[in-house]
Amino acid sequence: MTDLHFREWKTPAGFATSAVIPEKLSCGIYELSFTNGELYVGRTINFPARFSTHRRRWDDIEAVRFAEAIPEELDDKERATIQSRVKQKKQLRNKTLLSQPVGPSPLDLIVDPQAQTEWLQHDADSEPPGVDPERVTLAQRRVKSRIKFDQLRDHAEFPALMESVSAYVSQVIVWPQETEGRQWTLTALPSTARHKVNRRLAALSIHNVEVLVFGEMFREDTSAWETYTFMNTAIMSEVPQEIQDLTELTAGYRSTGTVHRVSTAGLHAIPPLLEIPEVLGAARQLAMGQLRKGSSVLARHHNDSFADEVFAAMDL
Repeated sequence: MTDLHFREWKTPAGFATSAVIPEKLSCGIYELSFTNGELYVGRTINFPARFSTHRRRWDDIEAVRFAEAIPEELDDKERATIQSRVKQKKQLRNKTLLSQPVGPSPLDLIVDPQAQTEWLQHDADSEPPGVDPERVTLAQRRVKSRIKFDQLRDHAEFPALMESVSAYVSQVIVWPQETEGRQWTLTALPSTARHKVNRRLAALSIHNVEVLVFGEMFREDTSAWETYTFMNTAIMSEVPQEIQDLTELTAGYRSTGTVHRVSTAGLHAIPPLLEIPEVLGAARQLAMGQLRKGSSVLARHHNDSFADEVFAAMDL
């Protein structure tokens, strides 16, 4: 059985769980520290959900420690951690509350045993624990963003846009499934930089910087809307000859400084651009730098339906 390696976070009141613990943690052993000096040791396969439940039940949690473990070791590691804290003469808040001797259950890894018993012993005068507010917010975001995505799907060049976004996400963003909706966000028909002759169809931002934008401009000479794409990258030491006419230096982002912007007509240009090694490397460099800065303030605008479609379209 492997040793546990705990990491610790402070848990100030008023902050969402995702803000307190930005990492995506799942299966392991956790330990809560309370303001009165007590500890609580538990095991789970969905740590963010479990921790949110504890925060709704107890308002005196001052810190949390978490150590990853495989499911087969959770029982033994939890027991060993509790025994260790008892030997250290720590005061534990853990209690065996279940009245019936049913033994360990897979449900215990999802819903804390104490919460199970409190649910069964609930009286009519007390407030139920309720649903995690973060889950409600996520549902509301999904419903709202679905409307804009459905509108975007009606665009004549939507297939080309999807191919370009899918290529960027799969080739430029490291572990996109782990960082989606936190470090990088995808929007459909965003209102930013909107003008009567210029409107954006989609934008992909990492941290707080737009790295990929698709839009269309109205041409008075043709009385038609023409689509365009631009992609920001880190500065290339030497711009490849085939894209020199498409590339310019842009200094409009405070958090990145000057970047290279590659602008093209249409919505189909990203896959061939990423086949150029210098472009792919520079795109990854900018993306990685932004990912490492942590969660994005744009997360509330992430379009989950759009992202689902992008992942589904990937030809892996």
